[in-house]
Amino acid sequence: MQKSPQKRTNRIEKINSLIQRLLGEILLPYFQNSKSIVTVSKVETSRDLRWAKIWITIVNGNDEHILDLLKKNLYDIQGELNRHIEVKIVPRISFHLDTSARYAEHISNIFQKIEKERENNE
Repeated sequence: MQKSPQKRTNRIEKINSLIQRLLGEILLPYFQNSKSIVTVSKVETSRDLRWAKIWITIVNGNDEHILDLLKKNLYDIQGELNRHIEVKIVPRISFHLDTSARYAEHISNIFQKIEKERENNE
């Protein structure tokens, strides 16, 4: 007897989206009076829902200072998330710096320089 194929659920994607939205609201007071813009760019939750990597993007700020601030307040941030999320297991969060936007900008600048040099040599 053959097993029927399991339906693919998007539970992890829903949890990621929920955590991303909630953390955006939870982190707002930490940076409200700052010149920095901090966004939750991505959330990666483990399949067992025990852990979640929170990828943040920082604009106009000191990366290390902001990461230190988040890590220093991790207990409070986790507690706020625990109070606002209604799932059986709330993942333990950890913050990581998302540098993909900066890298893309860097590559774009390189292409622009190459294009200008090519135009000047023609």
